[in-house]
Amino acid sequence: MGKLLIIICAITFALAGCSKDTKAYEQNGIQETKISPTAKVTEGDFIYRLVSEKPIYNKGEKVNVYSELEYVGNEKEIRIAHSASPFSFPMKEKTRGFDIVYMMEQPRIETVLKKGEPLREYYRGGGGYGSQDPKEYIDFIEAIAEASQKGTLPRGEYEVSGVAEFQPLDGLAGELKSMKAKIEFNVE
Repeated sequence: MGKLLIIICAITFALAGCSKDTKAYEQNGIQETKISPTAKVTEGDFIYRLVSEKPIYNKGEKVNVYSELEYVGNEKEIRIAHSASPFSFPMKEKTRGFDIVYMMEQPRIETVLKKGEPLREYYRGGGGYGSQDPKEYIDFIEAIAEASQKGTLPRGEYEVSGVAEFQPLDGLAGELKSMKAKIEFNVE
């Protein structure tokens, strides 16, 4: 009976340890916490999704982060106006505390969204710096630019504050919409 009680206690403690919402450990200098690699925002007739295909990528592994905008209203399709893209992917690398801006051209482009067919775009890199920025920041942004050419990112903890910004046209013409979502992922 005593051995059975010890086994039951051991199993209970093991299962309790596995069910924690946050798990903290050090591996390659990155402390992992509960990571939220997907986010979904619904506003009126539109759904905006921001997704990292994985919560943790290995160094040198292709990082797949994308945004989707889906029209779910009553029409078969709707036109929207936006900049070079309706999506932007500003980031923060949390271990270093560096912001990674996302720049794009600002022409007015129109896109047709078909009901139930998401418009998807993948993150392709970002960042910029000025002559007054610290050398450590400049070096990091240059590493981002180099890694982005391969579809990767330097090691770190990333938080993406994605935005879908567009103006509905046609029958739903109205104000500029700015739908925001936030996700996190790590590169080890």
